[in-house]
Amino acid sequence: MTGLPEIKDLPYDERLQRLNLWTLKGSRARADLVEVFKMINDLTNVKFEVFFKCDTNYRTRGHARKLKKNHFNKLAVSTFSQNEYKCMEQAR
Repeated sequence: MTGLPEIKDLPYDERLQRLNLWTLKGSRARADLVEVFKMINDLTNVKFEVFFKCDTNYRTRGHARKLKKNHFNKLAVSTFSQNEYKCMEQAR
């Protein structure tokens, strides 16, 4: 960190706090939420139905866009992730 020598010796958490930044875990969670929003609103090439289905259980309170996560095996996820990465790279 040559640009900010005054914080280079501080612990990770304190550096994040001083710079008003998210943790890596928080950044990834936020990115996941943004991607789900884009899937729901058809703003991405990733199909909503691959990962989620609408929850038709109306016995509880909430909104009309309750989601259920689809279950699938790790091989399918790995293959999908690799293919999605290739698509994202081509779109750049």
